[in-house]
Amino acid sequence: MLTNWQITPGLGSELDAGLQLIELGDGDLHELKQLAAERGVVVARSQVMSLEQQAAFAHRLGEPLTSPANKAGVPPELLIIKADETSKHAAGEGWHSDVSSEAEPPGLSMLRMQEVPQSGGDTLFANMYAAYDSLSPALQAFTATLTARHDPLGHYLYLSGAATLAELPSSIHPVVRIHPQTGRKALYVNVGFVSRIMELSRRESTALLQLLYDHVAYSANIQCRVSWQPGTVVFWDNRCVQHFAAFDYFPQRRLGYRATIRGEKPIAVK
Repeated sequence: MLTNWQITPGLGSELDAGLQLIELGDGDLHELKQLAAERGVVVARSQVMSLEQQAAFAHRLGEPLTSPANKAGVPPELLIIKADETSKHAAGEGWHSDVSSEAEPPGLSMLRMQEVPQSGGDTLFANMYAAYDSLSPALQAFTATLTARHDPLGHYLYLSGAATLAELPSSIHPVVRIHPQTGRKALYVNVGFVSRIMELSRRESTALLQLLYDHVAYSANIQCRVSWQPGTVVFWDNRCVQHFAAFDYFPQRRLGYRATIRGEKPIAVK
């Protein structure tokens, strides 16, 4: 059994020290994925793991998305997350769910940090189960009838120049989705990828999306914050959390590697 403690009562768990992820058996790995589905975020500290070992571990989690533009020596299963004194922006700024424009958007993401600034560089997470649950009953019922178009403007392949917008898919997903492992309802729109709600006029769509985005951004009681150390690995379940990478450490350096695991077509509320 994976012993852990809660980061907040509603969101996030940190695994006990001494555990090495690459030594987990299949039963523990299943438990890790279930813990991520239930708690949204799972943190493991002091991990010793090479790039090749992280890529191999990603395959144990499922089907990794790939990055064909990696430099030599970085496996295609890993996405480089880097900012330094030359960066004007950092990957992950703004609330989002990873590449939700995919027809089968990611389930788990796994980020291992190799270098961190002296201070800053935290990642904020927001609980989309709680975001939905804390809407009024009338708005819960209404949003569960809607779908939204997700476009690849925030896709890592587009931002890196490896693909054009025309080469990447757009998808229509339910505004409220059912997590297949927990059966719980989660709000599933994010400012990084969603262009509009399909059943509403442009004006109505813009107004409702802004309301939902503000609800996520300003509800501090549904959020947690993770501070990084070299060797920290964080898993998050994109089906039920959004995240925001704070770029408050310029001009210091931050370097990590992310594996992103394909999920399933989002399940709508019946």
